[in-house]
Amino acid sequence: MKKRVSVFFLIIISFCSFSQNADSLNQQPRQIPYWTLWVPGASYFHQGKIVEGSLFSALEIGGVYLGIKHDKTLKNNSSSPYYNYPLFIGLQAYQTEKLTLFKNRLEILKYHYPDFRYDELSEKDLFLAPFKIENIVTPITGGMVLLAAVFLGIEKHRETQSLSSVEQIYFMNRYIDRNKGLALFGATSLAMSWSAGVGEEYVFRNWMMPMLDYKYGQTKGLLISSAIFGGMHFSNVLMAEKPDYLATMLQVGETTIAGYFLGRDVQKRGYKIGPAVAAHMWYDFTLMLGSFLINPENNFLGVKLKFKL
Repeated sequence: MKKRVSVFFLIIISFCSFSQNADSLNQQPRQIPYWTLWVPGASYFHQGKIVEGSLFSALEIGGVYLGIKHDKTLKNNSSSPYYNYPLFIGLQAYQTEKLTLFKNRLEILKYHYPDFRYDELSEKDLFLAPFKIENIVTPITGGMVLLAAVFLGIEKHRETQSLSSVEQIYFMNRYIDRNKGLALFGATSLAMSWSAGVGEEYVFRNWMMPMLDYKYGQTKGLLISSAIFGGMHFSNVLMAEKPDYLATMLQVGETTIAGYFLGRDVQKRGYKIGPAVAAHMWYDFTLMLGSFLINPENNFLGVKLKFKL
């Protein structure tokens, strides 16, 4: 479920599409202006939330800066299309910050169409959703983690070097001790997985699907949103020097199916997205960290390793 760049463009397209006020003489709730889309942290700064805006702008600018600065080095020391993790984290911070714009548009829709349904959870509840027990101990989260474990079990058969044979891990611009590197790899995996779970579920299962459901009915809304969710993953070929179109199409199919089950779970819960957010995050995290633990030489970020002689 790694489509950071595609979600970035989806945010821009959707915000442009909804940049006009809804038809009504009453202008409440107030619409966040268009220009905030282009300025790091601006969606919070505009609301007077200086701390949040400063935090996100630092993550966005810092991630993009480090990604550009170390791009060549990271690329030369990785075998993965996701090698530039600082850039990914910067873009994910942007994605997460701009969710407040989606929330604003949903509030406007709800104001003008009172029977429109979506999860009106606060930002705090959204950000903490993956860590709440009531969202973790659910069939959808358990099923997604189990699926990730199956994939890792298959990957185990391709193992060439064990974790115990790893001596050093390449991180940013140097090799570091395995234990420190593993901790950094885990933290990076958690950050990327958290942002994916929060951002993608809010966009696809709390914004897109409810609007499609409202217009076309739940069955069509679920199918269309799942197909779009899966189709967005085809953009992953843009990040690979030698695209594997067959593998990409398989990923599109897998994520379309996953999107269907996540969306169906949200619909059954009356559009509560907490469990879907948790399921998405822990699925990604299990795969990302597990890839290193199970078969370190073929880890998700493709970082280079030095093995014991």
